[in-house]
Amino acid sequence: MAKTRRDLLIEGSKVAAAAAVANALAPTGPLGIGQTLADPRSKIRRPGYALGFKSLKRETYLPRIGVDGKVPKWLTGSLLRNGPALFEIGEEKFNHWFDGLAMLHAFSFHNGKVSYRNRFLRSSQYWAWQKEGRIKFSELATDPAPDPCRQIFSGVSTLPVLGRIPNANVTIEKLAGEFRAHTEIPIPVRFNPKFLNTLGIKDGETMQGRLGTAHPHFDPQTGERFSYEVELVPPSGLRIVSEKRGKRRELAFIPQAMPGYLHSFGLTRRFVVIVSQPFNFNLAKFLSPDRGPIITNYEWQEDQPTRLILVDRKRGGVARTVETDSFFAFHHINAYDQDGKVIVDVCAHKDAGVIDALYLKKIRAGNKVPQARYRRFEIKLSNGKLSQRDLIDAYIELPQKNYDRVNGKHYRYAYGVGLRRGSSGFIDQLVKADVKKGESRVWREWGVYPGEPVFVPRPGAKTEDDGVLLSVILDGRRRKSGLLILDARNMEEIARASVPHHIPFGFHGLYAS
Repeated sequence: MAKTRRDLLIEGSKVAAAAAVANALAPTGPLGIGQTLADPRSKIRRPGYALGFKSLKRETYLPRIGVDGKVPKWLTGSLLRNGPALFEIGEEKFNHWFDGLAMLHAFSFHNGKVSYRNRFLRSSQYWAWQKEGRIKFSELATDPAPDPCRQIFSGVSTLPVLGRIPNANVTIEKLAGEFRAHTEIPIPVRFNPKFLNTLGIKDGETMQGRLGTAHPHFDPQTGERFSYEVELVPPSGLRIVSEKRGKRRELAFIPQAMPGYLHSFGLTRRFVVIVSQPFNFNLAKFLSPDRGPIITNYEWQEDQPTRLILVDRKRGGVARTVETDSFFAFHHINAYDQDGKVIVDVCAHKDAGVIDALYLKKIRAGNKVPQARYRRFEIKLSNGKLSQRDLIDAYIELPQKNYDRVNGKHYRYAYGVGLRRGSSGFIDQLVKADVKKGESRVWREWGVYPGEPVFVPRPGAKTEDDGVLLSVILDGRRRKSGLLILDARNMEEIARASVPHHIPFGFHGLYAS
């Protein structure tokens, strides 16, 4: 039967929606909450960390920056960082911390000296800024202003607008000697780690109506890379995949009528571990004319359980699914197999309210940001019995560990950022968790806000925590940023290298030797 014009328009809307979903989700001695620093241009007192949400437009290279203390001479690589750096274009503003234009940063080490370089990732959104002076493409919580030229018929102009190269502002991956910036769109953007220039995406990669993880795993023993894809339009669900020498294998496809939001996952020697939380995508709302930015189409369903799903790495398929009371997690810390059980450690939030708290208007105003607990789940494989407990008293997020040594294995230490109890505001301390003792050790400094601590093992290290932590810090008092180097064993400062400007708060990075 011949299709009517109305049928064709409806089909076109659905195809556009499928592609749009992928682009739109491209998803710190502390200054305590309530402690503010004055803005010299006005009588308004803003939180000391507010500078971390101010745009940095200048790209620069500093061949040598000042160092207080002594940088270990065995540090001979670069700390590469990723995160948003531009929060407005002309009169248009990005709504959320997760939306800003991606900027790469590199602190490089040689013979005890430190250099610094930064550079915007050349995404489609970046080129729209440079050539058109506008926000042209949709992000997690920001849609561009309506373009009259796109209003062909009612409803179409409300769908997300796609760019060919995503605004990959979340993580960095090194795979087979190639460096790639990631967001929650499964299209990595390649770049040169020395000069930070963007090399682009591989031929044939396009937005295809699916989301992915910004945190893939690589197993050096098997040579496998693991990731997932979330299909948001029918047939909707979660696909778990592995890749080896360019060959892709689908381990499982889990149908989901309303796919839940995911950001990361865990990996053991036997299983891929998924935490499927009830922050669910509403396709009907997404296809309606008043849908709003992509994240507004997710709904927290508190009465629904959070599911822990174990996918067999070797045989494929779901080996076990267990349910617990609802909670929300951005980040897995680690997972491993032990004595007929699977141990899963995550940064557990009460609910998805943390996403709402990170809108720029709220966070700049000093509103409290919900914090995560270091939570362990133990799943007994024989009967699916689940137990859980919090391991340390301190809050923790943006977790890191001695990845090459302990990922997917029994471990003792993890590191992250957190918020001092009794304070209010943004991240104000670094945390070392000892999961064997159930204890934590912290580093803090008044008025200083640290970022994700990246662990670098000392050459020849015999113990899990023998190395240093590298964290980009913002000094709210001096209104500039720098690099903090801590002894990972005792959390004591070894050295600090400063740049003459602020660096906006970022998300993730890695050390490349």
